[in-house]
Amino acid sequence: MKKIVFLIAGLSLRLIVMGQQIPSSDVVDASMPNGAKLMTKEQVIDYTKRNYKRSEISPERKNIYQLDGLIISFWDLSVNPGFKKSLQASRAEMQELFSWNKEIVVNLSKIITVNNIQYLVYEYQKNDEAFLRFQSEFNKNDKNICGIIQFKKGDEDKAQAALQTFLGSVHFKE
Repeated sequence: MKKIVFLIAGLSLRLIVMGQQIPSSDVVDASMPNGAKLMTKEQVIDYTKRNYKRSEISPERKNIYQLDGLIISFWDLSVNPGFKKSLQASRAEMQELFSWNKEIVVNLSKIITVNNIQYLVYEYQKNDEAFLRFQSEFNKNDKNICGIIQFKKGDEDKAQAALQTFLGSVHFKE
């Protein structure tokens, strides 16, 4: 009887883990929203070519997921302490860079706090393609995460929900 209970428990745990995508990161523990599927380099190239005029997501990154028309990616970043910028400084720099390109419309730029981690979040678009970028504050080891969600303008609510779900799962590793 004990063997059957352990077998059922093991199978249940495997199904739960398989249903939840656990990204690879040296900086944070996190999970992707339910239903997100990890993409290979080839899948990223093919998907973006078929669905977008341009992409800002590097197919070389290891954490790239597709979720209901969204492409979600994030990566670890380590910086020399002498080059470390505050989120406020990064925000001002980003706003200046975007002001030079009149084809890009910035829809959102704010600093938020989720799970005691601050993030700079900004959304911008060019025509009907939109991008939701984020970067975390630095942890005590001068590391953070950055990421992007690419989507069609009509999927803005889905992108915002995916971002909130993802950020809600993020915790710095010690």
